[in-house]
Amino acid sequence: MKVDNPWRIYTSKDKMAAYIEIEKDALLEEDAVLIHESIEKQLHDQGIVHGIKDSKLTSIDLSVNEPILIAEGKKPINGEDGRLEILANLDTSINRRDHWDYREVMRIPNVTKGQLLAKLILPKQGIDGLDVTGRVLKAKDGKPKKVRAGKNVVWKEDVHSFFAASDGQISINNQQIQVLPVFKVNESISMKTGNLDFVGNIEIHGDVPSGFEMKAEGDIRIHGVVEGAKIIAGGSVFIMEGIAGKNIGSIQAGNDIILGYCNHSFIQAGNDLYVEKSILHSDCTVIGHVYCKLGNIIGGSVSAGKTMEAKDIGNRLGIKTEIAFGINKNEYEKEKQLIYQKNKLEEDAKKIKSLGQRLRNGSAENNQKLRLSLLRQRNLLKQTEEELHLIDQSLLVIQSTIGSEHEASLIVRNFIHPNVIISFGKYKRIIKSAHHFVKIKVSKNEIDIIPLFE
Repeated sequence: MKVDNPWRIYTSKDKMAAYIEIEKDALLEEDAVLIHESIEKQLHDQGIVHGIKDSKLTSIDLSVNEPILIAEGKKPINGEDGRLEILANLDTSINRRDHWDYREVMRIPNVTKGQLLAKLILPKQGIDGLDVTGRVLKAKDGKPKKVRAGKNVVWKEDVHSFFAASDGQISINNQQIQVLPVFKVNESISMKTGNLDFVGNIEIHGDVPSGFEMKAEGDIRIHGVVEGAKIIAGGSVFIMEGIAGKNIGSIQAGNDIILGYCNHSFIQAGNDLYVEKSILHSDCTVIGHVYCKLGNIIGGSVSAGKTMEAKDIGNRLGIKTEIAFGINKNEYEKEKQLIYQKNKLEEDAKKIKSLGQRLRNGSAENNQKLRLSLLRQRNLLKQTEEELHLIDQSLLVIQSTIGSEHEASLIVRNFIHPNVIISFGKYKRIIKSAHHFVKIKVSKNEIDIIPLFE
């Protein structure tokens, strides 16, 4: 706005600041006396009402040639998301000094009845901001952390905390906290023990030969070698030596898989895969990250939802090795099926509610048959709503694992050899020549090989 004054007041594009520029040569001494009052009026006329710096107005430094900040808005402050503060000791590492026994590879994080396990920290609300014109700038409130008490865990609302209801091993994931008992086998699996199917955790101080099946809702820890066996865990799988699967052995885990080595096996990890040595001629599907920093990935197929690191990939003989990034086909199919079931249940719920309304319009006071129909309708509606809730929870878990191929990357610490096929979603590239110490990712709709420098 143009004014008949020896100064100019203007705002920044985002209206978060107002400045004054003074033409000192055109400013008379009598103007300097009235400058404070005149500027305040002009600010008001231009709609600048918030964050005015009164101290700057009453003592404007006329010797300054640059614009002077005379009003400043307040930026919005977004709230903090809620979080889970874990108070139990989940450290599985051991002291490997002094008289360390190399057979001891992990510490089991046990808890006792009544022990405080974790505390739910509530989200914080955001603080709205204001620009210099008084316009409110809305802040985002923090989102609550959704975690529920699982088996053998008690939630106390008054202290927002989880407590153990029994002795056992604590298991925590993004959705729930559980305390699970541990089933221990102090020898190799044999016909003496047979197959194992346990609701908690399994710990085996020995080997698992071919033909056996180990199944647990919690974690499985094996202090020996797994051969052509089937290992299924709702939590994580730890194998001290490794798996030599003979093209029939498999490991399936809802969380992490940690191995010494992986040969001719089938692997499915709901979170991350850690392999100390090498992955040879195996089929691995991993929702999170793959870490094989000290070893090779040769032959077979390894897919990760996020990132992958290895020392070498492929070999000088050009053995075909497939590396892929993105959620696997099985998860996509599962998501589609759950969405179909959800839509069908929602339609059923509408029909059940409509039936209930028609029944309530009738007179049930003296009609025993009508009262029974209403009771059956309420029970059926409750059952349908419970099924819908379970489907929503399953969809939330699947959708939280879906990432973008543009965020994925492959880091090779030594060599990636020819005949390695790399896929990032729909993008594919076949390695034609060896590359040393590189990072591979999608950039501008192409797979780029970027040199790394130590």
